[in-house]
Amino acid sequence: MQAVVKGMVQVHSVTYRIVRVRAGHYDVVRLLDDVRVGMFSLGPHREAIVEGDLPEVIREVARAALQGGRTTWAPRRLLA
Repeated sequence: MQAVVKGMVQVHSVTYRIVRVRAGHYDVVRLLDDVRVGMFSLGPHREAIVEGDLPEVIREVARAALQGGRTTWAPRRLLA
């Protein structure tokens, strides 16, 4: 799968680019210096699984990306 830029989000006055690298997995790139700061993936129960040196920031970026429609995540029914 080809990497696809899903958009930009701003957290704490810093702009980040959201890049889908594969289904449900997104890189977080700081726009200021074009440095990858981490990644997040979307778990089955709507939680973000984060990797990187700044997990709190990446979690906030993931939340902003979800709220702003910058991911391709769609809610699914839970099986009983």
